[in-house]
Amino acid sequence: MYNQIMKKRTSTVCPIVYALDIWGDSWSLVILRDVLIHNKRYYREFLASRERISTNILSARLQSLVEAGLLVKIEGDTNRAQTMYRPTQKALDLFPVVFAIMHWGLKYNPNTDMSIPIMQELITDENGLGQRLLRNFDDIK
Repeated sequence: MYNQIMKKRTSTVCPIVYALDIWGDSWSLVILRDVLIHNKRYYREFLASRERISTNILSARLQSLVEAGLLVKIEGDTNRAQTMYRPTQKALDLFPVVFAIMHWGLKYNPNTDMSIPIMQELITDENGLGQRLLRNFDDIK
């Protein structure tokens, strides 16, 4: 499914191209943000994001992030609604990248909602924010 949605390049020696092939589309980084920062785990939680991703795109991106080794899919015991997505260490290692992108957006996006507590925390205590968010994933390390 991954190859049907996103054309995969041949193997590359460039780390930027490698990274963009995994999370450089319009939705993968938003999903990773939701997992890493908002601690979302379930399909229905991703659907509820304010960006309003469509169901077919969400399914495809979750699958591609699993295939890329950034998320683990944990099947629900009794029904699909209980299926959970959790980050791998590979995804947790993206925290500095996500924070850097957030800082860039804070600098250049005049529409950033500064009333969101995490924005203030990013500015005033980035290290504390990182440690706090990582505690959500102590079972992964």
